[in-house]
Amino acid sequence: MTEPSPALDAKAWLPVAAIVLGAVSIFFNPYLLVSVIAIVLGIIALIGTRGASNQRPYRLIAALGIVAGAIGALAVIVSNTISAM
Repeated sequence: MTEPSPALDAKAWLPVAAIVLGAVSIFFNPYLLVSVIAIVLGIIALIGTRGASNQRPYRLIAALGIVAGAIGALAVIVSNTISAM
């Protein structure tokens, strides 16, 4: 059995941080800041894991972080639009 590469361990926190911040942004998102951070971390994680077949779970988690960040941003935009009417 092979040992995981050090680069994999160093970049493993990026998709996890993206999905955690994306989930938090759905409920708490002042000025879209949390959503933007989640989306940026997710994109960086996707770029960092490109081309490696053993990092597929990390790509999925990063993509889910981007989606959750986008849902959080959309929720804030819709909420602010409705409250401004």
